[in-house]
Amino acid sequence: MKAFLIFTTFFIGYFTSFHSANAQTGPDSVRMKQRMLSSTEQKHIRVNYYKGILKVDSIKADQVNKVQSDFKASVKALASDKTLGDDTRRAGIQSLIAERNRKLGAILSPEQMEKIIPSTERQAAKGIKKD
Repeated sequence: MKAFLIFTTFFIGYFTSFHSANAQTGPDSVRMKQRMLSSTEQKHIRVNYYKGILKVDSIKADQVNKVQSDFKASVKALASDKTLGDDTRRAGIQSLIAERNRKLGAILSPEQMEKIIPSTERQAAKGIKKD
C-alpha cells in the first residue's frame, strides 16, 4: 500500500509539474515566421509566386502584384467602413472586383486570369450570379 501511494504521488507530480510540455501553449512556428518577414520580403515572395504560376516575367508579375495588393487594400478599407450598409458594401466590393478584373485583363490572358482569380469573382465580373 505504501508503494502504491508513493507511486501515485510521483505519477501525479510528474504530469502536473511539466507545464512547458503542453503543445497547445507554444506559438505557432509558421505564423511566427510569417510575422518576421518584412514587407519587401513578402512582396518578393508574392512576385515569385505570380512568376511561377502565370509563367510571366518579373515586370508582369510585379504589375499583377500591384493590382492584387491595391484590390486587397481597397476591399479591406471598404469592409471596415461601418458607416456603409450591407448592400452598399456588397455593391462596392463588386465594383472593385470588376475594376481589378479589368486591370488584370489588360495585363494577362484569360487562361492566366483563371489561375489567380476565383471562378465566383470571374462570374461576378460578367454579371452572372449563382443561385
